[in-house]
Amino acid sequence: MNVLHPTVFSEKTTIVLFLDQAGRKLSWACRALSLLLAGLGLFLAATASGLDYSALMHSADSARAARYEVFRGFQIKGICGTTRLDLAAAYGANTLRTYIPPSRAKLDNYQRLGLKVIVGIWMPHQGENQGQDGSTWDWDYREKGDDQVKVFEETVSRIGDHPAILMWCLGNEVPLDPAYLETVNRMSLALHQRFPKQLTSLTMVNAPADKIALVKQYASDLDVIGYNSYGQGAVGGASQNLEAEWGRAYYVSELGPQGPWWGNKTAWGVVYEQSYDAKLDDLRDSFKKIDAAPRCLGSTMFLWGSGPLQRPTYFCAFLNPQGNVKSVDEKELCATPITEEFCHYWSGRYPQERGPLLTKIKIDGQTNESDAVVMSGQPFKVTATATSLDEKNSQLQFRWWILDKAGKTVSGPVNSDQPIAEITAPKAPGTTYVLMGYVIGSGKRASGFTVPILVKVGK
Repeated sequence: MNVLHPTVFSEKTTIVLFLDQAGRKLSWACRALSLLLAGLGLFLAATASGLDYSALMHSADSARAARYEVFRGFQIKGICGTTRLDLAAAYGANTLRTYIPPSRAKLDNYQRLGLKVIVGIWMPHQGENQGQDGSTWDWDYREKGDDQVKVFEETVSRIGDHPAILMWCLGNEVPLDPAYLETVNRMSLALHQRFPKQLTSLTMVNAPADKIALVKQYASDLDVIGYNSYGQGAVGGASQNLEAEWGRAYYVSELGPQGPWWGNKTAWGVVYEQSYDAKLDDLRDSFKKIDAAPRCLGSTMFLWGSGPLQRPTYFCAFLNPQGNVKSVDEKELCATPITEEFCHYWSGRYPQERGPLLTKIKIDGQTNESDAVVMSGQPFKVTATATSLDEKNSQLQFRWWILDKAGKTVSGPVNSDQPIAEITAPKAPGTTYVLMGYVIGSGKRASGFTVPILVKVGK
C-alpha cells in the first residue's frame, strides 16, 4: 500500500466509526482504516444517502428484504478499476466493482482498505462473440448453460464466504436474450441456496423499459439491476424507468460524463468531447439525480484508472503524462478534477490540493467546438485556456499530441510552459485524427480533452 499524502484534506481530522447492518457492532477493519487515515492527518466521512430505505424494503419479500438489510445506512460509493486504491479509500470510496472474480488475497486487500466488492462474473453473449484479437466464436446458453452454472458454483465455493463481498454481478452489458437470462436466474438461485443473504445482479445499458421487462420475466430471482450510463440525461432517464418498471433495488454500475457516442458533431461526423468544466457540471447533475432516486443504491464510477484509447481523456480518473503509452507506473499517473469531484461527492469535501482545469482549446483561432481544418504536414497554432483551482498550482505546463484512429501518436508531444504552442499536422490526410491537450499542475494533477481535426492536402 502506498503511503497516503498527509495533507489530502484541510479540515480537522475526524475518525468515523462504522456500524454493521443492524447498527450494533463496530466494523474493526473499517475502524482500523479510519485510525490509519486519522494518524496521517486525513478526513474520512460519509455524505447522506439518497436511498429511501423504507421504500426499498416496502417492495421486497422477506427473503429479499433480508438481503437488502446491508443497505441500512450504506450507499454504494464505488469505483470500477484498481488504480490508486489508497487514494480512492482516502477520498471516501467504499466499494470496488470487478469484471472477473478476484482471488481471496485480493479480497483480503480490498477489505483492509475498507472496500466492499461487487464481484463480476464475465459471461459471453448468446450467439456470436468477438475476442480482443478480433476473432469470433459462438456460444449457446441452451447447450452450455449447465457449464456456466457449474463454473459459477465453483467460484462461489472458492470465495463466496468472504466478508468483503457486497454483491455478485452476473454479466456486463450482455444482450438480454432469454437463454442468457434463464441461466442468470439459475445462477442466482444457486447462490441463494448456498448463501441466502447474498445479492445477485446484472448490468445493462441505460435500462430501457423493454429490457427491464425481460429481466422480470426470465430472471425473477435477481435482486438488483445495474445500469451503465454516461451523462446526466441518460442517468435520469434510466432511474425513472427502473423506479416505474422494476420497483426493486438498482444502482449505476458505470457512471461517467458524456461519452463519445453522443453530442454535437463535426461536419465530418466526429463527436466533440466535453471540456473539463462541462464534464464536472455533467457529473454534478448526475449525482443529484442518483440521490433523488428512492431505490438507487448508489453508483460506481468508470474508470478509476487510465486508458490507452484514442480519447483517454473521456472517462479516466487519471491521465498518463506520456499520453497514449499503454503502461506506466501508477505512481506517475496524474489525478484529474474528476477524482476531486468524486471525492467531494463521497466525502462532502474537496481535497486540499486541487488540479487545473482545461476549459478551452483554440486551433488557429477556432474554439474546441468549431470544425478545425489543418493542412497536412504543416504547423499550426494551438492555444489553451486553463483555470487553476489551487493557488499553489499557478505554475502550469501544457502538453500536446495528435493521435490517429488507433490512438497512436503521429505528432508530439509538444511541451510548453505557455498556453500557446505550435504542432505539426500529420502528412497523411484524413478525418479520424484528434488533437489531445493537457494542462499539468504540481503534485501530479492534470486535466485534458481532445478536439477532432480534419487533415487536408493543401497550403
